[in-house]
Amino acid sequence: TIMTGMRISIGIAWLVIVAAEMLVGGTGIGYFVWNEWNNLSITNILTAILAIGLVGMLLDLMLAKLTRLVTFPE
Repeated sequence: TIMTGMRISIGIAWLVIVAAEMLVGGTGIGYFVWNEWNNLSITNILTAILAIGLVGMLLDLMLAKLTRLVTFPE
């Protein structure tokens, strides 16, 4: 369905946003991870990776609930 496609695309979009911040951003969680990598701060890197994962999971859960709300039984 369209909502399933949106669930897949939100995960890919989140990945691309974080990766773009790592490469060209001066702000954002991706830049923070890249900066902490250069500073060799492993605890901050792992904390940021955990935050990235949690945000991705929350986005997926929100779209899953929205899918259940708008899906009609056949």
